[in-house]
Amino acid sequence: MKSVQICDETLRDGLEGGVNRIPSVEEKLDLLSLANDSGINDAMVGFPGQEVAYKQALALCKGAEIRGLNIRFGLLGRMVEADIHAIDRIRQNSSHPVIAHLFIPCSPIRRYVERWEVDELERLTRFGVALATKLGLPVNFSPEDTSRAEPEIVERLCQAAIEEGATEITVCDTVGYLTPTGTEQLVKHLRQFFDEKGFKVRLDFHGHNDRGLALVNSLAAVNAGVDCIQGTMLGIGERAGNAPLDLIMINLQMQGLWNSQNLIKLREYCMKVAQLCELNIPEKYPVFGTNSFLTQMGVHASAILKAELQQNKDIAACIYSGVDPSLVGLDYGIQVGPYSGRANVKFLLHRKEIEVADEIVDEILTKARTENRIIENDEVVQMANLLSL
Repeated sequence: MKSVQICDETLRDGLEGGVNRIPSVEEKLDLLSLANDSGINDAMVGFPGQEVAYKQALALCKGAEIRGLNIRFGLLGRMVEADIHAIDRIRQNSSHPVIAHLFIPCSPIRRYVERWEVDELERLTRFGVALATKLGLPVNFSPEDTSRAEPEIVERLCQAAIEEGATEITVCDTVGYLTPTGTEQLVKHLRQFFDEKGFKVRLDFHGHNDRGLALVNSLAAVNAGVDCIQGTMLGIGERAGNAPLDLIMINLQMQGLWNSQNLIKLREYCMKVAQLCELNIPEKYPVFGTNSFLTQMGVHASAILKAELQQNKDIAACIYSGVDPSLVGLDYGIQVGPYSGRANVKFLLHRKEIEVADEIVDEILTKARTENRIIENDEVVQMANLLSL
């Protein structure tokens, strides 16, 4: 089973909307260091056609050299000389490996608005990719809004890009239009097209979350045969955001399709993104939300406590969780609330090496039910100690 590559769009697409603060260059380098330590292969770091963006992208490449980061940087560009030359200047002024991600819109809705003809799109594609290739830049070609474009037009533009030197193609679900079934059909169709033409290219998938399907679409793309998945940490980005790369990586790790030696660094990376972009991670966000590994149900707590008492903590972690929290350096927990049983209280006190009579346990439960709220862990311990006097 092949391993999937990861392309991190956090510092490019992720910062285009929906964040409260843009990190500084030095802070971005801190994030890229964490991405590097998390085992990420590629990171998109800018759209350097504009002067300020150019200076920041160059600073990131030079900073990556100093830090010794082993991660290739992607730079976005249109099929115009100014963008492509800007990417090339960054390559010339830095020894850090870069790749030009060149895109062109191709869906009927965009062609209608812009009054573009397909012949012109092919001409621009050939011009842009050929120029980048002539300059010595590797090229990843993206037919923007792939998922809403006619298959024959996507094929035509991809073939033109490959014939001019592109070695990577990105399937773009630019507005989160696809379903998992549609994703699988699209990826398989393109893969078959490339195989029939004898084109040996890396195939990427870039998803957005407008319908809430970015995660499952990305996993469907992997199952259908893509080589690399693009996304952002915590799914940040404009509108409903991008595919949540952190959750993609965890799912791929659990499926044996991607191997990171340090998912604890991934957690640190996500926390740092939230901090620097001034975002609150929702409590119910999978894996990294504060509530992800907590339960207050009495039946659940009873099974977990029994496993702990049998010194089977690995089993305890997975009885009522689809993800082992230790995978990302976290632990499971139990709360005491209106729907709890004695096992909830006993679990918390067991963790503190406190033993009390069932009457005291029942008093704590009565308080939670009467007041119809979660009793915080410290309060449970305090009550147990006071009632034991």
